[in-house]
Amino acid sequence: MITLVAGRRLVRHSNPLHMLRSATPWRAAGYLAGHLLAGTVFFAVSLTAVVAGLVFSQLTVTVVLTVGSAWVVRCCAQVERGRAVLVDAPIPYAYQDATEAGLVGQLKARCTDPAFFRDCCYLILAYPLLLLLDALALALWLLLLTGVTLPLWFWAVSSRLAGGGHKDGVRLGRSDGTGIGVWIDSWPAALIASAVFLLLTMYAAYAVTAAARLHLTVTHTLLRPAPDPLARAKDVLTAPGPLSLTSPGPALGPTAHGGHRT
Repeated sequence: MITLVAGRRLVRHSNPLHMLRSATPWRAAGYLAGHLLAGTVFFAVSLTAVVAGLVFSQLTVTVVLTVGSAWVVRCCAQVERGRAVLVDAPIPYAYQDATEAGLVGQLKARCTDPAFFRDCCYLILAYPLLLLLDALALALWLLLLTGVTLPLWFWAVSSRLAGGGHKDGVRLGRSDGTGIGVWIDSWPAALIASAVFLLLTMYAAYAVTAAARLHLTVTHTLLRPAPDPLARAKDVLTAPGPLSLTSPGPALGPTAHGGHRT
């Protein structure tokens, strides 16, 4: 069972109206929209860097370029970790240091680092699924928000009829008028439609927030340091023992009484 990361800035309100008025759905939408732009750029850059690194790794004279390719992937992943500040705290990271001097040591440290492979999984392999998730959530959100603003612009639109003519107003449904749809060509109709869209938008705020939390969960899973399997044992060894919780008493020894020791 997948437990979604709540996100420190994605406060979920039980009241739909309060949820819509809060910053939560807007932060979530901004986080998803940012990945549509930045994620696409990082996917192209990272894929090019990885392919170039594989090609350059066959030539010993281009070790510098291979190390540079791994550095490019790391930089893209670092931006994604920092971008999580929109909905949560920045994601921590941990890369292994080079144990050997020179370019060969740098190459071994960067290209054999498990964090590097997790970066590639997020930036390249997970990109199509995250892109689909973000696009669907944002499309629903923007569509409903557009419906809320119908009274502001319905009168300036001319829709095409099935017979080839045109009619002022907006048709919700089949744009050519051949299927089921509703004409919005008057102020009362526009206000009623706007109220319906507003009601739907209140509940769509939860869907957008859930999509952002799912995206954040994938980001945490792939980009944060892997958990230490010995962390609990280390905590037990480093934690103070039960005897250290009691204050030490006075030192035992002979006491003086009347000039004589007893």
